[in-house]
Amino acid sequence: MQHGVRLTVAYDGTDFAGFQRQPNARTVQQVLEEAAQEVTRHPVRIHGAGRTDAGVHAEGQIAAFATTRILPPRRWLLALNRYLPDDAAVRDVVACAPDYGPRFDAMDKTYRYLFHLGFARDPLRRHRAFHLGRYLHIADDACLPEARALLDLGAMRQTCQILEGTHDFRAFRAADDVRENSTRTLHRVELIEAHAGNPHLLALEVQGTAFMKQMVRIMAGAILAVGRGRRTPEALAAQLCATAVRDPLCETAPAHGLTLVQVTLGRQAAQASRSAP
Repeated sequence: MQHGVRLTVAYDGTDFAGFQRQPNARTVQQVLEEAAQEVTRHPVRIHGAGRTDAGVHAEGQIAAFATTRILPPRRWLLALNRYLPDDAAVRDVVACAPDYGPRFDAMDKTYRYLFHLGFARDPLRRHRAFHLGRYLHIADDACLPEARALLDLGAMRQTCQILEGTHDFRAFRAADDVRENSTRTLHRVELIEAHAGNPHLLALEVQGTAFMKQMVRIMAGAILAVGRGRRTPEALAAQLCATAVRDPLCETAPAHGLTLVQVTLGRQAAQASRSAP
C-alpha cells in the first residue's frame, strides 16, 4: 500500500540547473529523488509545486512523492537530509495522499528579489543579491555611500502598484515561453527597504497565483529600469496588454537574486468546499 509524503524544501540554486530533472545536468528534483530512493529502497518520482530556473534559490519549495515505506515525519526529515547534499535540505515533512500533486494545490506563490545597494559589494551575499554599485556605473569621484542615491524609489513603488492586479503579462516573460494564456493575477508587488534589518538590502516581493518563465526576474529588471530613469511607470503600464512586446531596455535581472519564499497550499480543499452541496 502506498502512502504520500509532502516536503518543504530549501536549496541554494547556485550549482543547480533548476528544479526540474534534465539530462546531463544537476537539478533539485534529481537530488531529492536520489535521497528518497536511498530511504525507500524503491524508485521515487518527486512532484514539485513549480519549477525554478538555474541559479534561483528556494526557502519554501513544496514537493511530494509516494512510497510503500512508513515513517513518522521526523524520521523522514532526518533520513532524507542524511542523503541530501549541503546545498539542499528538507525543512518540514507531513503526510499526504499518495497521488497528491503540489502544483494543483498551490493557491499562490511568493518570490523575493534582492538588490544590494551598498557602494562596495558584499562577498557574503554574492549568491543571494544583485549588487547594483557597478551596474549603475557610479563615478569614481562620486563618493556615494549607496546605490539608492541613484534610484528613484518613489517611481519604483508606483510601478509596483501598477503591476498589482490581473493583467496580460506577455511582455514580461522569456522569449521561449510561448503559452497562449499570459494573463496572471498578482496580489502583492512590494518594495521593502532595509530587508531583514540590513540597510543595504532592497527587496522586491511578489505574490501571485501563477508565473511565467523568468517573469519575476523580468519584472525586477523593469522596475530597476524605472528606478534608473530609463523608463517611466506609465511606459510600463502600457505594456500590460495582449499586443505588447518585450522592452529591450528592461533587462532580465540575474537569477541569483531570486528566491522562492513560500507556496500557499489549499486550492484543492477550497475547490472541494465550493463544490460541496
